[in-house]
Amino acid sequence: MTLTAARLLAVLFAILVIASAPVAAVDSRAGGTVVIAEGETVADDLEAVGGTVIVRGTVDGSVNAVGGTVVIAPTGVVRGDLTGAAGAVTVEGRVEGETQVAAGSFVLREGGVLVGDAEVGAGEALIDGTAEGTLSLDAGTVVVGAGATVGGDLLYDADQFTNEGASVAGDVRATQFDFGGVAVEDVQLFAIPSWLSVAYTVLAHLALGGLLLALLPRFVAEVGDVGLTRTARSGGFGLAALVVGPVLLVLVAVTIVGIPLALLGAVVYGVLLWVGLVFGAYLLGTWGVRALDRTDAEYARWYALLGGVLLVGLSRFVPGGGLFRLALTVIGAGAVLLALNARRTGERGEEPVEPEVGSSGDPAA
Repeated sequence: MTLTAARLLAVLFAILVIASAPVAAVDSRAGGTVVIAEGETVADDLEAVGGTVIVRGTVDGSVNAVGGTVVIAPTGVVRGDLTGAAGAVTVEGRVEGETQVAAGSFVLREGGVLVGDAEVGAGEALIDGTAEGTLSLDAGTVVVGAGATVGGDLLYDADQFTNEGASVAGDVRATQFDFGGVAVEDVQLFAIPSWLSVAYTVLAHLALGGLLLALLPRFVAEVGDVGLTRTARSGGFGLAALVVGPVLLVLVAVTIVGIPLALLGAVVYGVLLWVGLVFGAYLLGTWGVRALDRTDAEYARWYALLGGVLLVGLSRFVPGGGLFRLALTVIGAGAVLLALNARRTGERGEEPVEPEVGSSGDPAA
């Protein structure tokens, strides 16, 4: 296989992996703010991840949302179930299926309707709307307003419970829930088997690494050289970037003018984390290739990427795997920053070795 063919295959492989992303969900959306606009209709299930998730339109299927804030606006309609986790969940519209959410705070406003049974785990739950089925609330504080209506039982497990005179067709009673804050074992957030999630993550890492090797081979070589020869310094730079980055983003975001810059910075920060982990895996694989004295192999760098990413995937199944991946991310991100700085200042020193070496051990043309 020629070098050109190998690069072409890498690009095609990356495109296939990226294109397969929607397979895990019928309609997946992510971003700082995810909005289903008023008048918009999502024909299938919706899986949304964002700082803020707002449904003003109609979702014919179920909604599975994870975000800082999740809002079903007054014009919002969810034909299926509502499941998810967020800092705050507010329902002002209509949810026709079951509701299972975990949140810092949960609010069912006047005019909001939960047609199916609802299980809510929250620090605080405020109920002023209508729950047509059984409403189960596990929260530190529960307040059921005078205008609230519950068509089934009202079950609660709370440190402080206040019923201001709501209309409840069934029983109102304290109970001990076995779902510990919300039916966590029942709320299937993106219900994908762990092995499949790991496999997909490995493919995504390979796709990114393949693109970098195919399109930026010299830069990959520079990062590899920095990461392997200045590992401690790379780790220091990476750790500083990962700690200082969020602080700078908060400082930038305190002004209205700085909010767009902060959002852009958050995206760059997230990309740096991902690229850092992939480069960390590549450095680990390169070290392994060198330890096996296989640096003269024709596709040594590709072997290094594959081996490193597979080890990162396997670390998901062992204790301490998170710290292992964090260390690789820190070192990889630091090596990337040092390599970029060297390019900026023109202090790269000797040219890095070409990323591919021929079977004889000589650099490939």
